[in-house]
Amino acid sequence: MFKVSRILKPVLGTAAFIGLCLGYSLSANATTEEVQANKAVVAQLIEVMGNPARFPAVASQVFAEDDRQLRNEFENLVYNAKDPTISAVMLPPHEAITSRTNTITRIMGEGDMVAATIRVQGTHTGNLYGIPATGKTFDIESGAIFKLENGRIVESWYMSDEAALLRQLGARLPARQDGKINLAPVYDDVRSFDEAFAEHTANPIDTPEYRHSRLLLAYKSKNKPADYNFTGRPYSNLVRGGIDNIVDRGAELGVEGSHGASMSEREDMIGNVISEGSQAMFQFRLTAINSGPLYGIPASGNHLHDWELGFADFDGDKWTNAWYMADELGFLLTIGNQEALDFLVE
Repeated sequence: MFKVSRILKPVLGTAAFIGLCLGYSLSANATTEEVQANKAVVAQLIEVMGNPARFPAVASQVFAEDDRQLRNEFENLVYNAKDPTISAVMLPPHEAITSRTNTITRIMGEGDMVAATIRVQGTHTGNLYGIPATGKTFDIESGAIFKLENGRIVESWYMSDEAALLRQLGARLPARQDGKINLAPVYDDVRSFDEAFAEHTANPIDTPEYRHSRLLLAYKSKNKPADYNFTGRPYSNLVRGGIDNIVDRGAELGVEGSHGASMSEREDMIGNVISEGSQAMFQFRLTAINSGPLYGIPASGNHLHDWELGFADFDGDKWTNAWYMADELGFLLTIGNQEALDFLVE
């Protein structure tokens, strides 16, 4: 991935999913200097993503020889485009998106891991995964997680707000020749929050980072610790909700709905948790059954799954701001009926 000889692949184009992934772990020990150096490496990469003139030189410096990309930034569009009709007309993403800029809005690290949120802006001037050029500009959010060894990136995972991209372009997911939904693979790369909490608390450390991760893990554990004293959400302010695009579209359509009421047997499974200073992050995957309607979308009875990122700001040990971003397009695709496919755009 990201080799100079393959510049048009992964973040700049089609991703090859690898069965090995970041997975949940207690981040490896690293000094403050090493963490800051890792963050600088990641920042250097993010700045040039989507820029074919600058990307090769930076890629040769920041990626390990055997680096792996675990998820593409436009994962659902990539897998939908694995179709002869679409692949014949689409351009490499860096040609379909011009004037692209990436602005880091958060970046944090712990041990050998770095996580960031990114503001991605650009102009849609070419066929993007089957979407004909609209000439429209877009401004979406994205998230990324990296693992580094010896100052080089060995694993990377990306998730862009594809639902917002489609809404801003006024485009539906391109129809495939076979008429099917081609879902991205799902690997056994998560574990229960209870398992992660037990591992995290097996060796307590009196640091803010330990306490912040402990609260995030406890929040979604089924068997909460005795000192967990929140009856609702343990944070003061929701900066962004995980399914804001779906909620906003429901309001536009004037239909009532509930994310929670559309599901049964929900269980969130943890991928990674990272804490640094007054910030923390957890990456988790929602699993459930689509047993109820969602903003006018009838229930399909399908098994649901989607990734979600949550970033937390702390004031001391008080969780103040919460920011979430879910793979909303992936969630709709797992519902899998025509109403879900048509929901985001008129």
